[in-house]
Amino acid sequence: MALSITGNAEKLWDAWQIRVLIMLSVVLQLCLILFATLRKGRFARKFYVHWPTWLMYLSADSVAIYTIGLISSSDSNSTCTSTSPSPPKDILVLWASFLLLHLGGPDNITSYTLEDNEFWKRHLFGLLYQVGSTLYAFLKSFSKNKLWLPAILVLFAGIMKYAERTAAFYRASFEHFGKDWVSTHVERGADKGKGTMRTGLPIPVQFRAMEDHACNTPKF
Repeated sequence: MALSITGNAEKLWDAWQIRVLIMLSVVLQLCLILFATLRKGRFARKFYVHWPTWLMYLSADSVAIYTIGLISSSDSNSTCTSTSPSPPKDILVLWASFLLLHLGGPDNITSYTLEDNEFWKRHLFGLLYQVGSTLYAFLKSFSKNKLWLPAILVLFAGIMKYAERTAAFYRASFEHFGKDWVSTHVERGADKGKGTMRTGLPIPVQFRAMEDHACNTPKF
């Protein structure tokens, strides 16, 4: 009896695990956007914002990476039926491309701390590996894929989003941020007599990661 229940549970999980993980990834991204906004300002040092944000930041990438791995290793070519509820391969490939957008992360939190930027090489390797896994899954089903056009569009957007995040880590690292800052022309002057600083700089990519660290610094 126990073995029968365990076997049925395993079959149910095998059939629905990709759907569940994709929904979990979506929920994590939405919650991360919300908590990343809350942690700015007076909520920056609150434990009920700090700890959930940290856990979701670590979990979001892991869930997306694991799901892409499941999709790329899946050999399902069946359609959704009552006896075989596994999603068809063309849907899986579209989901894999969509998960690359999740790996690009929300715009309001690129790195959780300044030290995270030092792992830009790991993120670069992850970019190459996950894009390769998604392309592999896409090419396997290309001949029978009815959703190849939207899959290509989402894949392109996901690669650009993930590459943007990797570039933000690279340019905000300790090794490269100083070089970029010194090479940039900075002007200090009064802005209409208010004594503010005017840089005249285009917004560099690295400030996207630096801003996340700055918002955690308490203001006195």
